[in-house]
Order: sequence, then structure tokens, then C-alpha cells
Amino acid sequence: MTEPAASVPAGRLRRAGLLMLLTAASVGVALGMLEAGVRFFAPQPTKVSVPAILDPDLIYRLPANARGTDVKEEFAVTIETNAFGLRDCDFSREKPKGVISRMLVMGDSMTFAEGVEAEETYPKVLERWLAGRAGPGKYEVINAAIRGYGTDQEVVLFEKLVPLYHPDLALLAFFAANDFDDNMNGRMFEVRDGRLVRLPLSAESSPKYRYYQRQSAIQTFPGYQTLIAHSHLVNLHRARWVRLEFQRAFSQSVEADPSREDRAWRLTAKLLERLLELARQRDIRPLLLLVPSRDQIYRGSDELIDARTERVIAFARKQNVPVIDPRQPLQEAAAGGEAVFYPKDGHLTARGHRIVAEYLYRVLSQQGMVGN
Repeated sequence: MTEPAASVPAGRLRRAGLLMLLTAASVGVALGMLEAGVRFFAPQPTKVSVPAILDPDLIYRLPANARGTDVKEEFAVTIETNAFGLRDCDFSREKPKGVISRMLVMGDSMTFAEGVEAEETYPKVLERWLAGRAGPGKYEVINAAIRGYGTDQEVVLFEKLVPLYHPDLALLAFFAANDFDDNMNGRMFEVRDGRLVRLPLSAESSPKYRYYQRQSAIQTFPGYQTLIAHSHLVNLHRARWVRLEFQRAFSQSVEADPSREDRAWRLTAKLLERLLELARQRDIRPLLLLVPSRDQIYRGSDELIDARTERVIAFARKQNVPVIDPRQPLQEAAAGGEAVFYPKDGHLTARGHRIVAEYLYRVLSQQGMVGN
């Protein structure tokens, strides 16, 4: 005969339950005190930005018809996307009758653009400038820039967007400060025997894909958005973790690998060639805008970025592509005391975007690409 299992005394169960409640209460009080301390001594932004979504072709993209707020020490701006996940309004697939020209602008966060509202970005300022001279709706400037993108992602995105928007002009905004590195970290393409070869994307081979895979997993974790929207303590740790994770994923010095810079340029040049080829095959006129770094404007030079910039200029001239270089007007404005870049964040201010737009319009007019 089997003996009945010994029952746990009711008193012991009550004590265990009480202990768990006391432990939970203690943890709750401690977290509450930490939250209060952070709110008082180191308050954090609690706005939720638009998350990145993993994409098998582009590494990541922004969700369609999304809305969020980017908050940093120097600014807080609204981020809204259209039906294709771009930071712009919706455009018809076919160019409407009466539209003289449609321009598609490709770029990264400098054009996207962090730190200013959508209507303050140089593509939209340029669009209004053109409307003021030719009439509303005569020119359309579509901002297709995505923050964090390299030339590799821009090539793939360009292929996707051209059949949707049928542009007449394609403006590539090249940021020499990090486009070389983004192209290496993406591992979307490589150069084999002088040819550009598309590679399969995976977390093992692509540092950028691996980074955004982790970011996406965290951003879609149940309760994450609620915590970010309410907890200063969580945002403090999130900000520090993102910085450390970014450095761990992408830190690679040229000194540690002297050949990396040359390999990065060979890859970048092939990607630029591919973008030009795609544009010209579709009778789209390509243009190249050089987006300078803060140091190039305020210090006058940056050895590594200047060398990269000269390589790109030489490439564009060889390819007979118009180069738009707004360094001089930005430097003149900075010398006059105007804030054209955010001192800490490093992105263009609204004033910086206006200067770039004005210079763009002047060069485009001289080239006969827009009406006077």
C-alpha cells in the first residue's frame, strides 16, 4: 500500500508567500527609488521613436505610416513615414501632368534628417524654393533618405523606388564621414575580380545586420514601448547600452587594418558605378551631393574625410556626374557665427539645411536642370 504524500503545513506556505511578497515589495521600492533618482538627477527623454524593421534585402527599413519622436539633448523632432516608409508625404506612382521634374534624393541620416522637422530638410526646402519660382506642384523632390544607410543599401532601395516614382533626377547625398564604413559593415556586396557581387545577408557575415537584428528584437519585445514611454531609468540604461553595442559592433580603426580604407573605397566606387548605371539605364540624370562633416566646416579640414571626399570628387568627374559641394557656403555661415551643425549631435541644423538647399538650387539652375 502506497503511503500518502506528506502535506506541506499551512503555516509554512503562508510564510513562503509572505516572503515572496516582501521580496517583490522590496524590489519594487528599490526600483521606485532608482526611478525617482534618475528623474531628479538625470532625467531622460521618454518619447518613442520610429523603430527599425528587419528587411531581407535592405537589412532594415522604417515601417510604413508610422509616427514617433526623436529626442536628444539638443533637439526633439517628429518622425513620420509615408506608405513606403520614407520620411516624406505620399506621392503618386506616376508623375502628375503639369509636373516639370521629379527628383529622388537618396542618403543617410544627414538627409533623412535627424535634428530637424521633415519640412526643414534640404529636399523639402528645395522643393518650396522651386515652387516659389515655377509655381506650386511644378517640381517634386522626394526625400528617400534613411538614417544609417550606406551606399549599398541605397543602391538596393533605389532599384525598388524607381519603378514606383519614375524620377527624372536622382540626387545621391554622399557622407564621406561614414559611408565608406557603412558599406564595409553591411556586407551586402563585395568586389570579386573587378565585379560587384551581391552577398546573402546573415547575422554571421554582416555586422550591421547583426546589430539591427538585436535592436529589432528588443524594440518588438512585449512591453518595451510602454517602458520606454514612461521610465527614465529604463531609458538611461537603454541609451548606454545602445552606445556600447554600437561601438562593439562597428568599431574598426584604419590603423588596425591598413588595407581596410583602400578596400572600402574599391567597394564604394563599384557601388557608385552601379547606382549611376541603374539611373542612366532608365534615363534618369544622376547628381552627387557631398554632405560635409561638422569638422570639415568648423575646423576647415579633416584628414581622413577630406581624402575620402577627394576620391569621390575625382570619381564623379571621371564619370561625368555633376558634383555639388556646399562646403564653402556652410563654412562662410559658420565663420559668421551661424550654427549650421549641432555641436554635440553633429547633424545639420535647420539653418544648415537651408544653406544646402539654396546652394543646390543655384547649382541646379546653372546646370539647366531647373527653371530660373
